[in-house]
Amino acid sequence: MEIPGYSIDRRIGKGGMASVYLAIQESLGRAVVLKVLDISKKTGSDDLIERFLAEGRIVASLSHPNIITIFDIGIAGDNLLYISMEYIQGGDLKTRIGIPFEPKRALDYLIKIGNGLSAAHKYGVVHRDVKPANILFRDDDTPLLTDFGIAKQVNEDLNLTSTGIFLGSPNYVSPEQADGSEIDGRADIYSLGCIFYEMLTGEKPYPSETVFDVVIRHKQAPIPALPEDLQAFQPLLEKMMAKNRNDRFENADSMVEHIIDLQRRTPSLSTVLDFDVTSPKTGVQKSKRKFIVLMILLFLSASFFTALQFVEIRIKGASVSLDEVPLTTSVAVQAPVNKPMNTGTTIDLTNSATVAEPVSDEVINALVWLGKRSLEEYRLTDPPKDNAYYYFSRLLEINPADKTARAGLLEIANRYAILAERAMANNEYEKTEAYINIGLKINPGNETLLSLKSLGEEIGQKSFMDTLKSLYNGK
Repeated sequence: MEIPGYSIDRRIGKGGMASVYLAIQESLGRAVVLKVLDISKKTGSDDLIERFLAEGRIVASLSHPNIITIFDIGIAGDNLLYISMEYIQGGDLKTRIGIPFEPKRALDYLIKIGNGLSAAHKYGVVHRDVKPANILFRDDDTPLLTDFGIAKQVNEDLNLTSTGIFLGSPNYVSPEQADGSEIDGRADIYSLGCIFYEMLTGEKPYPSETVFDVVIRHKQAPIPALPEDLQAFQPLLEKMMAKNRNDRFENADSMVEHIIDLQRRTPSLSTVLDFDVTSPKTGVQKSKRKFIVLMILLFLSASFFTALQFVEIRIKGASVSLDEVPLTTSVAVQAPVNKPMNTGTTIDLTNSATVAEPVSDEVINALVWLGKRSLEEYRLTDPPKDNAYYYFSRLLEINPADKTARAGLLEIANRYAILAERAMANNEYEKTEAYINIGLKINPGNETLLSLKSLGEEIGQKSFMDTLKSLYNGK
């Protein structure tokens, strides 16, 4: 397959409408994602083609930090339609969901996704398929709405769906969408409410073995109740998931306003707001809380240093070299990075608990599988209780001689070396330094990280990153 102006690397996904490829835009030398629809074998598919092209036109018209960026849209030859968009390496919400989020994290995502929906709705665009798989993350953990493939402009005359047929994902579909009725932005709010419930509980709001039953429950079943310790968020959930759309928030702006007010009124949340979170109507900044957040950051910095010292002692106690233990997972530098660690995140050592009783082989095998999967997805030391360090350290608690666990911990440091190299290649020099320091705390003997560290010691810490920049640029 050839798309003029692009060099195709590999296919990274396939959906109902199109295949998705990682490619290089030759004119700028940047990595992009190409969404390609092959119409050579399609008959009677005018609506499908129109929806595909509409996605590109719609998203390209939306300029917002929480909506994916479209670079180009076009036709290649007689049979291929394509959309070129930014390459996102932080994975999607679907891979993160399943383990309950902290409320503050779930609310922050709601605000940012809500702001993206607000921008789309103001253009007359209803997404129609808001679900975890369609929420991607940049490396800095910024959520992005993507896949507007079944979105439609509310005022557009062209009707792309037949009466009585709903488009969307059954687990997140609004009652009116399931009925095949005309919809507006409140349908997206309902879907986001379902995601909110799943983020808080780790479960879908209406689980069932059949699609039919799921749809019926969205239309008829009561709004699910949150656990007792999350009851403070039940009114918000009910306002988002009301069966009658007239009982929901009027629009995404009012929903975001309500969430920000809820954060202010909830003591446990009021000191952890993101500085960039603003009300779409009032533009209220969080600068008034700078002093409080500064104190929190100072505390976290001290905790981070202490935690990493503990990690270093622990790794040294399980002394092992790369030559002694064959690594269970190999990795190439070009492997996709789905979840680089937030360099300001504390490694959570409180996840681990001493194992007093024998553990079954099933549990051990599960920990091995989860640890390897976390490595592949670059969930190295975050999020809490779902990261490679957590799983491999649990294995060491069960059996201090476990070679897979020891090799896994060493591989975490290898992954930080890869992240450091990539950050340097992207001119992110402060992040490079942070990755180096974290990786060396995990494995003080990592040769790649030690080489970078020794360079810093030779030239002085103050000019370390400037020197790296000069070396990288060949100066």
